[in-house]
Amino acid sequence: MDTFASCHYKDSARQTGIIATEAAKCQKYDDLLNNYYFQPVATETTTVYEESTAPFLSSLTKKLADMSGDPRECQWFYQHLSLVVVRGNAASILASVQV
Repeated sequence: MDTFASCHYKDSARQTGIIATEAAKCQKYDDLLNNYYFQPVATETTTVYEESTAPFLSSLTKKLADMSGDPRECQWFYQHLSLVVVRGNAASILASVQV
């Protein structure tokens, strides 16, 4: 989600991370909670994580490193995630340019 879009300025200025914490979207998956663990992974265009995302990613990367046996796995994961955010930012900027 592009939090720099003009339609989100008001919400973004009110509180950091407010766009990423749209609880209504989480309710969509309530039916799955009986059989699955659901964790939304949300980040804004400035790599601000939703409140529950950072601890989840930390736990996930530790498990990845344990399974692979390489402690650098955590760094690789965050580097890849950063690239995904950068690509999203680039797409956001390109979409706002009028040609």
